[in-house]
Amino acid sequence: MEENKATEPTLVRSHAFPCESCGNRMVYSPETGGLVCSYCHAERAITAPRIEAPEYLYNEHDERVAAPDWDAEGSVTVVCPSCGAETVAEAEVMTVTCAFCGNHYVTEPREALPVIRPETMIPHKIPRERANTLFSGWVKKRFFAPRAFRRARHSPDMQGVYLPFFTFDTDMTTAYSGQGGRRRTVTYTVRVNGKLQTRTRTVVDWYPVAGDRHEYFDDTPFCASRSVDAKMLKKLGPFSMKMLNVYDPAYLAGFFAERYTLGLGEGFARIKPEVERRMQASIEAALGYDTYRLMQYRHGYNKIAFKHILLPVWLSSYTFRGKVYRFMVNGETGRVAGKAPVSPLRVALAVLAGIGLTALLFWLFTLIGDAGATMLLPEGETYLMELAPSAEALLPPPTL
Repeated sequence: MEENKATEPTLVRSHAFPCESCGNRMVYSPETGGLVCSYCHAERAITAPRIEAPEYLYNEHDERVAAPDWDAEGSVTVVCPSCGAETVAEAEVMTVTCAFCGNHYVTEPREALPVIRPETMIPHKIPRERANTLFSGWVKKRFFAPRAFRRARHSPDMQGVYLPFFTFDTDMTTAYSGQGGRRRTVTYTVRVNGKLQTRTRTVVDWYPVAGDRHEYFDDTPFCASRSVDAKMLKKLGPFSMKMLNVYDPAYLAGFFAERYTLGLGEGFARIKPEVERRMQASIEAALGYDTYRLMQYRHGYNKIAFKHILLPVWLSSYTFRGKVYRFMVNGETGRVAGKAPVSPLRVALAVLAGIGLTALLFWLFTLIGDAGATMLLPEGETYLMELAPSAEALLPPPTL
């Protein structure tokens, strides 16, 4: 199938899973790893094996792939009037809570678009209660936040979300040329106040380097969402993406799963700088020089493959003094990231304290230096040592 280049922001809501005992809705429980009835607490196991995710070839020149479609049958696309995120919900759902801004709104159905299916995923392992506790602990540690913020009783509406990720594999061949340098220490003498002194300095000997290197780069990840803060997401740390669970809609019961909004072409363009930096570092490490200059690299990519997976996060949007802030929890490891309000007064006090500490340290070092420059002689006399170097000592070292 041809990639959808302009896929709009969408979320896929889970299928319905009725309880066999009472008929009420079952939801996925990170504590048990299975379904739990929200009424009678009956449990049902989810049998999704762990596998290495299927991979599909990608041609970066015509952006064609061969991958199955995500079936959106029985779903409608709805638009959040606050932040613009589009959510694919069950056709009978009338109201939706946006996972990205927390807005509650009545659905306005639109047709759902087919996209590449995520065939593997990491189920949520951090329960909602744990995510709330992590948020409370994070709030208390915001030193630069206003006191009112840290003391307020926040009620974050944590939304469990599965974010879309692509990972890319590629065979890469790089031709390189430039110069590698080896540092060495040389010894020379100078005359200071009529006396010869031995000194050392470091010089670099440069050698031409050129060649080709081939390496295989596996599972370079890329979050295919426009709805999350990339810098904040990076602070959540890595996910273990080697062995994954087979995609099962039961893991989405009570959660959301966002459909990718950044396509393969944009994703591959974004991971290129990372793999090229890794290749360049590998070349320099293999050559073994101390430093390099005038290096030029020509990168070629072969056999590009990708896989589409879903990774778990908890999202929260909270309001403080009329402004919305966001908070995220890694649904696999519990690592947190977020943005908090900043108190200008606390920042100013911290800056002043830093300036005062710097001034104090400077005064102490000056005092110690003055004390070290004076030595006591018999009968209380003092002798001031020469602290400044002579003009001759400031001359550049002779050329070897």
